[in-house]
Amino acid sequence: MGATLITDQTYDVTGTLSPDVTGTYTAIGKHNGKPYYEIAATGWFIWWDGSANWKISTVPGTEGDDYWTRNDPAIVGVYTPGGTATGDATVAVTV
Repeated sequence: MGATLITDQTYDVTGTLSPDVTGTYTAIGKHNGKPYYEIAATGWFIWWDGSANWKISTVPGTEGDDYWTRNDPAIVGVYTPGGTATGDATVAVTV
């Protein structure tokens, strides 16, 4: 039996973004050895690419047409848009 993911940390995504990926993300599993997070209302994820980047997209492991990237081992900070996405997304610890 696999290990259970235990984390109560959530993250808020803010910004003037298109598409709108703002809201609170909750850990739902592991991807590439790190927790990944989902905002259930819209189906967006924050995930680690296994190399050097955090991503926000609709499918963990795939950027898709609209995505944001942060080239940093820290999940918190500013993410730049890629594909057809617009606006800088800011990820912060939920308070």
